[in-house]
Amino acid sequence: MANTTDIMITTLFDEVAIDYINHNTGLDLLLISDGSKSGGCKVLSFDSFGTCPRSIGMEKITQLIEIFKSAPFTSPEYAVLLIDDDNEDFNGIITIG
Repeated sequence: MANTTDIMITTLFDEVAIDYINHNTGLDLLLISDGSKSGGCKVLSFDSFGTCPRSIGMEKITQLIEIFKSAPFTSPEYAVLLIDDDNEDFNGIITIG
């Protein structure tokens, strides 16, 4: 087991919200999608940000979820947080709603 927490947030052009989350959690979510074409001539509209720190523990995961839910997303209906923790402190998908 690698003892990491895989974190990904998918949004619709919401870098301000990601900056807010990074600032308030101390995490470093980086853009991992390149905006390239995903099918035919359509350009993928969603941005994905991710990080894979050492396992952050349940307290930090709970903090991340609360900060994610309060982040200033311009299109919160498209914001999705995915967490996969090797220590199984939390594994799941969080949406705002």
